[in-house]
Amino acid sequence: MEKNLVHIAISPNALALLIERGYIHAVDFKCLDFDSKKMVWKLFLSAVKLTKKNKSGYQENGYV
Repeated sequence: MEKNLVHIAISPNALALLIERGYIHAVDFKCLDFDSKKMVWKLFLSAVKLTKKNKSGYQENGYV
């Protein structure tokens, strides 16, 4: 193990919140197993969909 890494476990809900708010990005960490990688990709895809939905809602209403 590298000395300059912190190994943690985080709930999908907490990670989703960090992703949605832009506090953490895919380049900030790596997944240690395939199941975690699948979950992280789903969370990032959901965040992208949410962002697109929010932006299109603002544009449709003339807020942007």
